[in-house]
Amino acid sequence: MPESLFLPDLLEQYMSRRGCPECWITVQEIRAGFPSLCLSGPAVAGFLRRCHTMAFPSCRYRVTRIEKIRDTVPPYRSIRRYLVQERQIARIDGH
Repeated sequence: MPESLFLPDLLEQYMSRRGCPECWITVQEIRAGFPSLCLSGPAVAGFLRRCHTMAFPSCRYRVTRIEKIRDTVPPYRSIRRYLVQERQIARIDGH
């Protein structure tokens, strides 16, 4: 099964564990949250970037902002962090 098919479910599980409707996350944090799955870093990053462009309208969460930060320890990598927010579900009234 391709990772992109279950990444929305994993993101939902991860956010429900954190217990907040909005938070900053990194790819490494998601991968560390599911150590038994051997998630690919580029696959997770690509999924989060696509959530930023609203490519997954059925996903419960969306990425509203992406920031690039610099690691403070060697090898001083650039790390992207993603602001993930729960979507507001539009309510359709019969009126």
